[in-house]
Amino acid sequence: MPKKKVTKIDPRKELSPYLNHQINQNKTRKKEAKKKVSASLSMLHLERRKSLLKGAGSIIGVSLLAIIGLGYYISPLANVSSVQVKGATDIPAEIVVKNSGIKASDRVLDYKFHQKTISNELAKKYPEVKNVSVDISHLNRVVLNVHEHSTIAYVREGKVYRKILSDGNIGRRKLRWSEIDQSKPLFIGYNQETSFKDDLKLFDSLPADFRDQVKVLSGSTKRKSQIILVMKDGNLVVGNLSTFKEKIKYYNEIRAKAGKNSLIDLEVGAFSRPLTASEKKAYGIS
Repeated sequence: MPKKKVTKIDPRKELSPYLNHQINQNKTRKKEAKKKVSASLSMLHLERRKSLLKGAGSIIGVSLLAIIGLGYYISPLANVSSVQVKGATDIPAEIVVKNSGIKASDRVLDYKFHQKTISNELAKKYPEVKNVSVDISHLNRVVLNVHEHSTIAYVREGKVYRKILSDGNIGRRKLRWSEIDQSKPLFIGYNQETSFKDDLKLFDSLPADFRDQVKVLSGSTKRKSQIILVMKDGNLVVGNLSTFKEKIKYYNEIRAKAGKNSLIDLEVGAFSRPLTASEKKAYGIS
């Protein structure tokens, strides 16, 4: 039996191309990985550098602002050069400035930070002042913004008049007849503080459309519980403090029937009659 021919194969030679391919692929992967790591490190360094520069820039900026601010504060530029008053109609501007305590040698920023103190001091001296805010203009000019209480009426004291303010207080200034708003109601003849406060409290609680029709509230009453009002249309209204607010709803209906220069009595019941000559004279009704 003839012998078979055996061919010898070297496995290393057969596998060599594959192994070489694998080795090359591994080398390529390692190179790419190194490139990625290198790129990531470069980006990280760049971000860190940017962050450091940004932080340093912020610190430098804040420091410069602090230096500039401190330089301004200690320089003559920070001294008060002038004071302007806005919104004060009841109190002369020079009086506001004088009582504000502001001095030319002081720093303008001090008054900005302590504006509540200025507001409280002025409101304490002048009831007309509701509050005051402080602004700084042109580096060293102080601007006082005065907010006043509105005027709801006036009270006569002898030959002068004083404002009745929206918070119920009486204004400090004494006014002449020519200086008051004559469309506002006038309280006259009040010699007792208690009756004045009671009438004012009741008046303030009445409907706005009725208050607008009132010309005078008289303190010359026969009884403490009585209230007397002279209306702008020439009528005289008499009522009781405890029931007047409830009965006021009948006023327009009675007035329409009564006509001009009538006494409308809401004190006991509700009725009207023509005013006598002496009543007209007593209450200044023509």
